[in-house]
Amino acid sequence: NRRPRASSASELSRGRPERRVMGIRRVIIVMAAVGCSLTSSVWVRGQQTREEQMKAYLDVMRKDVRAERQNIVDAAMGLEAGDKAKFWTVYEKYQAEMKGLVDQRLANIRKYAENYRNMTDAVADEIAAKAMDIDAQRAAIRKKYYGQMKSALGARGAGRFLQTEIILDDLLELQVGSQIPPIP
Repeated sequence: NRRPRASSASELSRGRPERRVMGIRRVIIVMAAVGCSLTSSVWVRGQQTREEQMKAYLDVMRKDVRAERQNIVDAAMGLEAGDKAKFWTVYEKYQAEMKGLVDQRLANIRKYAENYRNMTDAVADEIAAKAMDIDAQRAAIRKKYYGQMKSALGARGAGRFLQTEIILDDLLELQVGSQIPPIP
């Protein structure tokens, strides 16, 4: 069971699945560390009212993690110079669309915070419906940009993009969601 030999250094660096697995593991570890550092100030504050806690959660989500995310995505993608240019052109458009969803998510969290003490079934239903709508929009944007990445980088590169984005988004959602109290 010998693996076929790569004919060039670029094929060798791109085609090694164990390198990709290590890269994805590194992304998970780095993103978890970034997430922990972003929320450490929330844990340190001790006794806070629910409103103060929700404001702190919103501040965590607003904290600019773009530079860290860009570095993590760059490392996870492991692209050569020519492919990097294609990737980042598409990725910047993707990020601009996803920013709109982050703003919607923040508004939904704000609504939750404002209504937390006097939550009604109707408000809880509105918040849940909005959260599901945001998830559907996110899936549609991912699908759209998967197609664009596939055209630019091929299916494997597009798959790596999608995998990286899902991991990063899930880690951030877990970090933020773990600090929001359950609906009363």
